[in-house]
This record gives sequence, C-alpha cells and structure tokens, in this order.
Amino acid sequence: MKSKLREIVLDIETTGLDIEFGHRIIEIGCIELINRVPTGKVFHQYFNPERDVPYHSFKIHGISEEFLEDKPLFSDVVLEFLDFISTDILIIHNAEFDIKFLNMELSKLNTGLISSDRVLDTLPLARKKFAGSPASLSALCKRFNISLKDRELHGALIDAQLLAKVYVELTGGLQTFLFDNQCKKDNNSTVIYRKIRDLSSRKHSPSNEEINEHRKLLDKINNPLWKEHIE
Repeated sequence: MKSKLREIVLDIETTGLDIEFGHRIIEIGCIELINRVPTGKVFHQYFNPERDVPYHSFKIHGISEEFLEDKPLFSDVVLEFLDFISTDILIIHNAEFDIKFLNMELSKLNTGLISSDRVLDTLPLARKKFAGSPASLSALCKRFNISLKDRELHGALIDAQLLAKVYVELTGGLQTFLFDNQCKKDNNSTVIYRKIRDLSSRKHSPSNEEINEHRKLLDKINNPLWKEHIE
C-alpha cells in the first residue's frame, strides 16, 4: 500500500503582536495536504478573544470586535483543533510567531504544547533558497505566479491556502515528491537509473541544431527535477 504523507498548513490572525500585552488568537486556518496535494479538508474558526481588537490590527485583517462577539472561545474549540492537526507536521510561515500564540492559548488549558520538532517554517526555507530577496508570503506568491486576487486583507484561511501552494513550489513541486517517494519505495535509487539505462541507446550523435533546440527547451523549465537533486 502506498504510504501517505499528511501535513497541515496553518496560519493564524491575532489581536496584536505580543502575548506579553495580553493579545490573543482570533482566527485559525488549517489546510490538510496528503502527499503535498490539498484534500479539501480544512479547519477554520474565528474566536472571541475576550478583549478589544486595536485599530492597527483591524486594518491588517479586517476582523472587528463586533464580528467576534458571538464567536466561540478558544477553549470551546480546542479539542476539535487538536484532533484536526493530530501529530502531523505543521507547515507555517514565520512559525515562531504562530507557535508562540498557539502555545500560549494551549498553556491556559493545560492541553500540552506544540513542539518545535513537528514544525516546518517556510520563512527560513525561502530566505535560504532566495537569499537577499523578499520572503514574505506576498512576495513568494508573486515569485511563483500564485494569484493574490482573493487576498484583499490578511486572513488565516486564505493565507493557509496560499502558503500551501508556496510550500509545494519551495520544495520543488510535486515532481520532486514523486521522485523521492519512488526512491524510498524501491529502497535503492539505482533502480531509477537502471530503468533509464534500459532505454534503447541512440546510434548517432545529435546534430548541432538538435543541441541548440534542446538548450532552448531547458532554459524554459523552472526548477527542474534534476537541478533540485543535484543541488
């Protein structure tokens, strides 16, 4: 049976930046990926933070105190949230911020904290891959030609959906996953080489025209499979 890799792409919105000043989570959005493909299963919830939403924060996400008045408390939905994320890897952009808030909320309920070893932070991943370039979610979406037309303001669910697409691109796309999975299944990468070598060999060298056309084709390919593994 083919093994399934389950990952959860997660994002939050808050009343402010610092838990030290009593800021709370007001929205969580999670996307389930199986083998890097969204399954359509999501966890999305707004929360009543039992405090005000400062105007500078409202301008970022557009979530008002009035909107949150009739929403459940974090404690009301925590078990559903924990059940959804289970023990799988969490994909988060700037994970330090999100995990700080999530663990603050969880610590109030004595439900156990989220350990750092189950978190993959796409921010340092992007900074390493594109050193010196902007690494915000918006910048990465533009780099990978991912549409931002539905993102007028920040939002946990829409940002998780965008991050899911960015994550796949950052890690080489689905082609890389399929290659890695095949190698693990065969437990020997030489099997892949053997399959390639079994193809009948060409009896003559390519012409200069063919070589030039081949080079033109290679120049059009973004993040090719072989480049990812050579690097």
